[in-house]
Amino acid sequence: MSVVALSGCTISIGGDSNDDKSSENAQKGESQDNQSNDSSNNEDNSNESGIKDESNITEQQSIAMAMLDPSVEDDIVTGDELLSGKYTQTFGAGEKKERNIDTLELAESPELNKMKNKPNGMKFYSLNATKGSYATIVGVNKEEVVYIKTQSAVQDFNDVIDNGTVDRLNIADLYKKYKDNRKVSNVASKIEYVDPLPSSDDDSDDNKTSDENVNSDEYYAKVWLTALPSYRNMDESEMNAELEFNNLEGEYLNPYNKANTVKYPKGVYRLAGSPTAAGHVVYKNNGDGTISIYNVPSHFHDERWTEDDDYSQKESEKILNNPKVVKLYDASDEQIARTVKMFDGSSSMDDDVSDEDSNSEKVTRENVIDKVESYEGETLDTDKYTFKEPEKTDEGKWGFSFEDKDGNLAGSYIIDDDGKVTEYDEDGEEVGSGY
Repeated sequence: MSVVALSGCTISIGGDSNDDKSSENAQKGESQDNQSNDSSNNEDNSNESGIKDESNITEQQSIAMAMLDPSVEDDIVTGDELLSGKYTQTFGAGEKKERNIDTLELAESPELNKMKNKPNGMKFYSLNATKGSYATIVGVNKEEVVYIKTQSAVQDFNDVIDNGTVDRLNIADLYKKYKDNRKVSNVASKIEYVDPLPSSDDDSDDNKTSDENVNSDEYYAKVWLTALPSYRNMDESEMNAELEFNNLEGEYLNPYNKANTVKYPKGVYRLAGSPTAAGHVVYKNNGDGTISIYNVPSHFHDERWTEDDDYSQKESEKILNNPKVVKLYDASDEQIARTVKMFDGSSSMDDDVSDEDSNSEKVTRENVIDKVESYEGETLDTDKYTFKEPEKTDEGKWGFSFEDKDGNLAGSYIIDDDGKVTEYDEDGEEVGSGY
């Protein structure tokens, strides 16, 4: 089976057999009433919901009632869709794809459950089905069911409240509306618990890094030695690779399938070796003596990354939502000095800024397409789309739209003076930006 994140965020998870799942469901939620195979099972009004007492509502029943509520039907797979076995997923460019679904699978996430400022007693689960190019997370406690839509790891519940990507449904209100609805029991019977997502190392460290310069070659060396222990005891003569530092904020995790992946959040960086066989590490500094390491492939050789949209989306979310949190390696001065020599000069923040400056050549009609293709990481697909001539806007920026072969607007680009590209879908909604 596969489970969606942020994250985001997802996830291909080897599920147990149906017998094992049934056993686990029996442990985590009360068993559901036996259902008739009669077509009347889907009738709304019947005192067969299985909810005999509001105080004993199970997580599955709470989620089932939420799935029947029309307030979230555009954001989540609904109860009716789960019962029908089909739902429609919409991607960033407006592309729609029909998906099959037999059961809604809940995979408890240790990382999501570390979320700051989350409601009291709430457990978060990644889901195996999502309505868009994002991960869907469900949280549930005794008071409410919460749905979060995200393309990145969620560290603080207040963040999703502020950006409006959360739906909150009061269980008492849901109970009043759906306690006598037969569908509650039908839907709940198709909600299953699967294996929890892998837990990261929960090492604690009193040695804070708040006073350490995390933008220095010395810090990057510690990160490198933490993620790649084989370098710790190498002789200087063996350390012949060159290392460079990149800020990944806003970049696509899978650059070869941008419509079916996630973007890196703020604070995620990459150290990459040259040649590529030297290794790479994608990480985030947690500010407490630990780093989060994301298991991003250095190459996307597996054809599923480019040919299987569902695989790309869920694997991307799995990676971003389940980093491995490890204590920063306490490297010796000698080890740090050896590793620092591997940096080729592009690792410092000053040089990173310099690289951005080099991208800020004046944008003209002649190079505006080059800027967009640099952002996309590939040439524009003229077989699929018709691209309009670039025009200068009233603000002095460059922009152009593109249509599908039927003449329908498919999207547009705006290019700032410094070369930054912002991409919009056919409805004028921003779907991405970068250089």
